[in-house]
Amino acid sequence: MGKYIIIGVIIGSIVAWITGFTVLGGIVLGAIIGGINYAMMTRKNINKTPKKTKDSKEQTLQLREEQLNIKKERIQTGEVKVHKEVVEEQKTFTVPIKREEMVIEAGDEEEFRIPLKEEEIQINKHPVQLNEVSITTRQIQEMKQIKEKLKKETADVEVAGEADVIKKLSSEKKD
Repeated sequence: MGKYIIIGVIIGSIVAWITGFTVLGGIVLGAIIGGINYAMMTRKNINKTPKKTKDSKEQTLQLREEQLNIKKERIQTGEVKVHKEVVEEQKTFTVPIKREEMVIEAGDEEEFRIPLKEEEIQINKHPVQLNEVSITTRQIQEMKQIKEKLKKETADVEVAGEADVIKKLSSEKKD
């Protein structure tokens, strides 16, 4: 097929150059005409009966079969989004604190001044790592069975009347 297209491209570019059309237009037109010519020639050859050889009366029948071309393509089947979320939670803590009380006993007339102290709670927050999440992907290979019907041509011999037919196996050599 490539031969027909290349010949069409060359002829198309020459014709376009001579007639004054753009060479690119001639190349495209020539390639199209070459492809059409190839298609017509292959159809003509398919419909022909096999040629007889000069030395014998042998004819050939071409048997064909379909074959599979299997391709693999990677496609996206899903998506996973991993993110952190901050959740607030109300917690109650019980913290023991100490404070001082003043005790005054009656009977003595002296005045005492005692400073009173109390513990005060101070809150400082800081993050602490609790856990670590590891995120990776891995390749898993599995075998998949594909069933497809393929066509295959076989030779079928039908005998009409009193004709002698000798079947040769393809492994036997011709004389």
